[in-house]
Amino acid sequence: MPNQYGDVQVTVIIAAGKITDVQALTLPSDRQRSAEISQQAGPLLHDEVVQAQSAQIDILSGATFTSDSYAQSVQSALDQAHL
Repeated sequence: MPNQYGDVQVTVIIAAGKITDVQALTLPSDRQRSAEISQQAGPLLHDEVVQAQSAQIDILSGATFTSDSYAQSVQSALDQAHL
């Protein structure tokens, strides 16, 4: 999912109907600050999705656009998996 700081694309791993992993394929990194935010936010967003078992996650302060795009990318993957 694109945002003003770069694209976000994830793969969601599902086993037995549960989200077991989220792999970030692309996170914003075009600018130094974007790369720093992505490096910090990526693991937190991963954990949020696995814990919530959905794309309905809290938006991280300071990483609003990345969080929103991450959640949208997760939802897109879940929609493709018909979950």
